[in-house]
Amino acid sequence: MDRQTAEDYHVPGLISMEHGALKVLEILHEQFGTLSEKRISIVCGKGNNGGDGLAIARNLLTRFNCHATVWLSVDPSAFRGEAASSYQMAKSYGVQLRPVSEMNLSNSDIVIDALFGTGIKGPVTGEAANIIQAINNSGKKVISVDVPSGLDADDGKAEGAIVRASLTITFALPKYGMLDFPGADYVGELIISDIGTPSAVMENSAIKTYATEASDVARWLPVRRNSRDSNKGKFGHVLVIAGSKGFAGAPVMVAEATARTGAGLITLAVPEALEQAIVAHVSPVVMTHALNQSEAGTLNHSALESAFNLAKTATVVALGPGVGHGKEAASFVRDFVRHCKVPLVLDADALNILAEESDHGNSLIRARSAPTILTPHPGEMGRLLGLSTATVESDRRSAVTQATQNYGCVVLLKGAKTLSAAPDGRLYLNNTANPGMATGGAGDVLTGVIASLLAQHLEPLHAAAAGAYIHGLAGDLVKRSRSGSTGIIATDLIEYLPGAIARCQQEWEHQSL
Repeated sequence: MDRQTAEDYHVPGLISMEHGALKVLEILHEQFGTLSEKRISIVCGKGNNGGDGLAIARNLLTRFNCHATVWLSVDPSAFRGEAASSYQMAKSYGVQLRPVSEMNLSNSDIVIDALFGTGIKGPVTGEAANIIQAINNSGKKVISVDVPSGLDADDGKAEGAIVRASLTITFALPKYGMLDFPGADYVGELIISDIGTPSAVMENSAIKTYATEASDVARWLPVRRNSRDSNKGKFGHVLVIAGSKGFAGAPVMVAEATARTGAGLITLAVPEALEQAIVAHVSPVVMTHALNQSEAGTLNHSALESAFNLAKTATVVALGPGVGHGKEAASFVRDFVRHCKVPLVLDADALNILAEESDHGNSLIRARSAPTILTPHPGEMGRLLGLSTATVESDRRSAVTQATQNYGCVVLLKGAKTLSAAPDGRLYLNNTANPGMATGGAGDVLTGVIASLLAQHLEPLHAAAAGAYIHGLAGDLVKRSRSGSTGIIATDLIEYLPGAIARCQQEWEHQSL
C-alpha cells in the first residue's frame, strides 16, 4: 500500500511519514493531555519506523515545545532514504539525539517505541532484544508506532523479544498479526490512524482478509419491513438434527438459538426416546419430530427416510450436536451428508464422524451440490486435518485455510478470535466474545445462529462471520449485564442474541448518519 501510494499517487514517502507523525501527536494529546509537560523518550531504529519516531520528536519540539529524547539504536550513518532525511531534519531542528547505549528511561513519563516496523522478518535477538527488554522493564506507558517492535505483523507469532505496548497506533489499516493471538497480547489498546492513504488503495480487490465489524453484519442481514410479503416463510426454515441418549441439552440450545437469530420456522428432529423430554424444555415455537433410534440411543440408518422427508421442506439443516458416536450414528451421518440436497451446517459429533473416514470426509463434502459450513473447535479441526490440537493452535489461520481447500467449503474455526474462511481465499477474523464463553454448549448456540443466518439467505461465508460476531457480542452483553465473565452459561447467550443483532443495526445506522 505504501509503495502504491508513492508510485501511483505520487505521494513522497516523507509526506506519509509526516502525516503519520502528526497523527501520533494528535492521539497522544487526546490520551495524555498537554504534551509540553511530559517527559518523552523515543527509541528509534534505522528503518522507516525509526524515521517516524524522529519525525514525532521534531514535531513535539516545534509544535508543543516538548524536548523529547531520541535514543538511537544505530549509528546515524546507517539511516537510508526517508529515514535518513527524517534524521537530518531532526538534527537540524535541535532534537536531542543520544545513543541507546546511554539509554535511561527512569525519568520518562511516556516511552515511544519506533524501533522496528512491519518489515521485520524473524525473531529479534541480541542487542536489539536487550533494548526491547529495557523498554518492557521500564514500567512506563509504552506507545508503539505502527506495530510493537519485534512482532511479525503478518502472522502475530510471538518469537524472540517483542515490545509489550500500552497503546499501538497503527497506520491506514490494522495488521493481521495485531488482531489474532498471540500477537494481540502485545498490542494493548489499538488505534487505527488515517495517514492519507487513498481509499482506492485500501479497497483493493487483492485484499481478502477482514476483521468483521457491526456494520458488516447489519449490511448482510435481511431487511425486515412492515409489508405484505413479510412472513415466516421469507426468513427460512431450519431443520435441526441433533441429540442422543444423555445429550438432550444440545438440541434445545441449537433450536432456540436458531429461533432467537430470526429464522422463520424451526423443526427439531431427535431420537424418539428424547422427544418427550425435549418438548418439556424447548420453546413452543419449535416444532419437534421423533426419529428412529438405535439401542444405544443414537439415530440409526432407518431414520434416514424420515430425515430426508423433513429436509425437503427445510432451507437449511444443522446436523451434529450431541448425535453421539458408534457405527449406527456414523452410518446415519455419512449417508445424510452424502444425499442431503439443502445447505448444511455441520458441527460437533458430525465432524468427528467425518474425521474417521479414510480421507477425513473430504470426498463426502466435496461431492455435495449444496453449500456446507463446517464449524470445528481446535480439537475437531485437528482431527479433520490429521494434526494435533497444538499444531492447529500454533497457526490457526493456516489451519482454517487448509481446511477450506481440503473440503471446498466454508470453515469456521472456533476459539478466541474465531476465524471464518472460504475456498476463494477470503477470511474474516472475529473480535467479539470473552473468556466467560468458554463453557459447554456455547458451540451449540453458535451452530444455531449460523444455521439461522444461512436460512435467511446470507452467503455461507457471511453467515459464518456474522454468526461468530453476533454470538460473541451476545456474550459481551451478558458479561456487561453481570459485571463480569465468570459464571456465564450457554443459555445466557440465547436471550441476548436479539439485542446483539439490534446493536449491530444501531451502530451501522449511526455510522451512516
